[in-house]
Amino acid sequence: MGFMAIIFASKGDVKSLAIAGALIFVGAFFDLTDGAVARALNVASPIGVQLDSLADAVTYGIAPGIIAYNAYLNSLPYICCEINLGMIIALFFPVCAIYRLARFNITESSNGFDGLPSPAAGILVASIPCLAFNDFALFNIPAFSMPVKYYVPIYIGTALLMVSKVDYRKLFTDLARKGKPVFISVVVLLMVLFALFRMWAVFIFTSIYIFFGFIRYIIKFNK
Repeated sequence: MGFMAIIFASKGDVKSLAIAGALIFVGAFFDLTDGAVARALNVASPIGVQLDSLADAVTYGIAPGIIAYNAYLNSLPYICCEINLGMIIALFFPVCAIYRLARFNITESSNGFDGLPSPAAGILVASIPCLAFNDFALFNIPAFSMPVKYYVPIYIGTALLMVSKVDYRKLFTDLARKGKPVFISVVVLLMVLFALFRMWAVFIFTSIYIFFGFIRYIIKFNK
């Protein structure tokens, strides 16, 4: 999904960029289920762990960076020769995502994540270009194109959160611990919201997860 997202993003038009952003979300669905599928088929192995991280690096690091560049950052001024400021900023996100994944492999915790998980980060920055293409939604939601001056701080801030010490909860793991009725109810609710509002629902839900995780860390730090 990450590789296909790169191909669509390279076309540069609004529809292709929206499809690329949606593919990052689809990739997250496979990422959520791959471990359970491997265990069910009895094919879980150490190489699978490494392949998972490499796939994450493409889908949540490199692909969102390319989407961001083609959607917003390529409009920034040139600084030297054929290099513009957008290229430098775009590079920042994949570097942070790959470092975040490498750190996760050696410091994994069963209770939460040390830094913003790369799937949430990748989905957020890749879903914003989707909002400019309203054909994905069932309702007549107006197309929204975020100004680049607002997108750049979100892009950089999200990258920094990945390599920060802000601890984020394992959302679906926490829901599973509350019992199957709660877990199934939340999943069904998310599916309904996605069916109705498409990438707007993805963008809002991911933003809430990132924002409240950061606020929770601030409160915990002050205590």
